[in-house]
Amino acid sequence: MQLTYKYTLRPTKHQAVTITTHLELCRRQYNYRLGERFKPGESTRTPLNARPLTAERVSVEEIYKNIPLTRVQTRDGRKKDGSGNPLTKKGDVFSNIDGGYVQKPTVQLADLKNTKRLFPDYKLLDCQVLQDVVHPGETSFPNFTTPDKNGNRRGQPKFKGFHYYKSLSYPKLDNLNIIKDKQNRIFIDLEKVGQVPMVFHRSIRKGFKVKTGTVIPEADGWHISLTLEDKTVPVTVAEIQPTAEHSMGIDLEIANYVYLSNGEQLENPRFLRASAENLARLQAKLASRVKGSKPWKILKGKISNLHQFVARSSRDFPFKTAHKLFDKCDVLVVEDLSLKNWTRGAPVKTDIEDGNLVYLPKGQAAKSGLNKSILDAAQGQFTTVIKYVAGKLGKSVVFVDPKGTSQCGNCLYKGPKDLSDRWHSCQCGESLERDENSAKLIKKIGLNYESGGASTSLKKALAWREKEACGLTVRP
Repeated sequence: MQLTYKYTLRPTKHQAVTITTHLELCRRQYNYRLGERFKPGESTRTPLNARPLTAERVSVEEIYKNIPLTRVQTRDGRKKDGSGNPLTKKGDVFSNIDGGYVQKPTVQLADLKNTKRLFPDYKLLDCQVLQDVVHPGETSFPNFTTPDKNGNRRGQPKFKGFHYYKSLSYPKLDNLNIIKDKQNRIFIDLEKVGQVPMVFHRSIRKGFKVKTGTVIPEADGWHISLTLEDKTVPVTVAEIQPTAEHSMGIDLEIANYVYLSNGEQLENPRFLRASAENLARLQAKLASRVKGSKPWKILKGKISNLHQFVARSSRDFPFKTAHKLFDKCDVLVVEDLSLKNWTRGAPVKTDIEDGNLVYLPKGQAAKSGLNKSILDAAQGQFTTVIKYVAGKLGKSVVFVDPKGTSQCGNCLYKGPKDLSDRWHSCQCGESLERDENSAKLIKKIGLNYESGGASTSLKKALAWREKEACGLTVRP
């Protein structure tokens, strides 16, 4: 199992300057290595995924003249076979071209020696930190050039400006890097930086080992995220069959944060909406100040702190809510919502007048406000959090198809209903709030979940009802 703990750093002024310098050096190196990957496409003026080899504006030899065809192993490899011998030995020769493609990460890692020779400032950096700068391109660039299973490509990787490169990774740390002095003060030993004081507010669990660390600058100072791992703790997902006694359905909404199938509702804190007035006032003041002046920097810091408060509050509230909900049940049944579809723009409305196509008002202003409230509630983050919390507590989450979850939760009658109808009344006599009815229906659908099965739906719930009417099955 892997965990991530975040701690606050209290570096001295000299250490803060050193970390900032290291961060800037890594940013420059990242941009340079990313530019190397774009160089062939810019030289040929053709897309990187469709570059012809027979119609080059620049010769192939000119483009790849600085790329060696082979590389020589400088020391024995760390990986060993069953008898304890290294898989790769010093002096072994390997090709830098595999299947007709240049192994860019390998070539760039080997070129870091020349970087340190030409730019001595990079000798101030830990070698492992500098090597880690090359690795992000191994995922972002193939995602850009290679389509996924749906035929879609990710966006082009971007060069990072001064304010957009915000992490410094130490890929190899261990528990020995955390030091306690005679005054019981806790430090973390970072290579080429020194022993940095840290607020050790959470002790590391017994058996877990520190694997990596990422230093991050935020509005209130420096922080470090430590990745912990204990291979003896298995990563398992509890498979609990939902029953009416220990299960609970929840309806995600905007007016309230969630509505529970037992009739309770949790209020939506609306952190962004609550801070919007202060944020607008500070930004209006910032616009009237001279950029770079001392008053401008003070206001900029206040705005950053306010944004940080909203982000942290929106991240903390789902965790507290998830623990409260799992205190009441063992299985949570939730709608499998698609926020991407939920927050789309209003559809275009057209009409024909005098033989001409006319575009009608579509209410995009109202839809934009609704989308802002949806994203302020952070329902997507909440569904991710409850899965994480369920895994830690040994409990379970069942996701159901949201189609039809506004129908009657008592008799499963499917009747027409508009979004403006907030009260549910059915011919079976059921009369209650629409959101409470949806929560009860979501729970009823979740009771049809079979261990190891896919997301259940209202269609399966109707099939269960027919079997029950015929006496073919009994609910758990």
